Amino acid sequence: MDPRSSSASIHPVRSGRGIQEAQVWEAADLLLHEGLRPTIERVRQKIGSGSPNTVSPMLERWFATLGKRLDGRGASVTDDDAHRLPLAIVQAAQQFWDVARREADQAQIQKTEAVRRELELERSAFSQKEADLQQRETSFEQARVGLDEALASSRQAVAAMEAQMHTQQQESARLLSESEAEVRRLRKALEESVASKEALREKSEMDLGAAHRDAKEAEQRHVAHERRLLADVDRERVAARQAAADIAKEQKVRTEEREAARAALTATEQALQNQKAAHRDAAAAWLREQQEIRVDLATLRERAAGAEQRAADLGDRLRRQEEQAAQEIERLRESQEATTAALRQFEASRREDDVKKPQVGRAARSRKFGQS
Repeated sequence: MDPRSSSASIHPVRSGRGIQEAQVWEAADLLLHEGLRPTIERVRQKIGSGSPNTVSPMLERWFATLGKRLDGRGASVTDDDAHRLPLAIVQAAQQFWDVARREADQAQIQKTEAVRRELELERSAFSQKEADLQQRETSFEQARVGLDEALASSRQAVAAMEAQMHTQQQESARLLSESEAEVRRLRKALEESVASKEALREKSEMDLGAAHRDAKEAEQRHVAHERRLLADVDRERVAARQAAADIAKEQKVRTEEREAARAALTATEQALQNQKAAHRDAAAAWLREQQEIRVDLATLRERAAGAEQRAADLGDRLRRQEEQAAQEIERLRESQEATTAALRQFEASRREDDVKKPQVGRAARSRKFGQS
């Protein structure tokens, strides 16, 4: 059988790029007939055209069908076919086929080894990532414990500040009550002082009116005596001088009483002024104390608000870190699942290769025995 007719009769395919698969197969048969191993470059030189990307898959199919063609040729060989295709050519093709198969097996082994190394690297990287993730989870747990402790401390501080504020409010209420009682006492004392001053003023006015009345009555009596005793001027002059002296003395006594009343009134007014000043000082001190208490309360409220804000910030940061950890864990799980699937696929491919290798060996041995 002519190799060109044989190759042309096996599924010729048009490439659509200027050459046909039958041309590639025919060139490969001619090279094999010449004792040369068909390669992409030799086939292109034999044809005179064609790109490596076009010739390569056609030559691969030629190698894939070479074994079947040789088996069919060995099974139905005749005398005419033996003259047309010498045994040396068949043996050379068989050798080329064995070499190609061994190289294919070696390439598959290398590819399998490369995949295995890559999977080992991925497994090592996954183990490292898992260790890093475990360490990060430990760090997150420690950070969370620290944040919980800080939050508990903040809450305790807030509770202590609230208790202190409550105590200070009670103390402020007590001081306010005492201040109000003192104000009421001072107001009552002021009212009593005013009432006493008014009573003293009324008494002084009454005493002064009585003195004026007494003086007027004495003057009236003196006039009456003067009228009655005009005749006895000399005798009554002594009595008149004595009466005038008594009147002067009485007026002096009344004047001293009025001065004493004025001094008492001045002292009462001074005491009232002093009480008013003391009241104003006490009220000012109470207002200052209330202002200081309000400032302390505002400071404590600001501290409490700051502590609550810090606690809220710590809680938000903890939630964000937990979300990031969950995302990282999910990503690592997906990577682990992908790696596991690749390992399973690799193991399945290796099992298939292990199953195919004995079958290929048995086929080669059967062909060898048939040729012998």
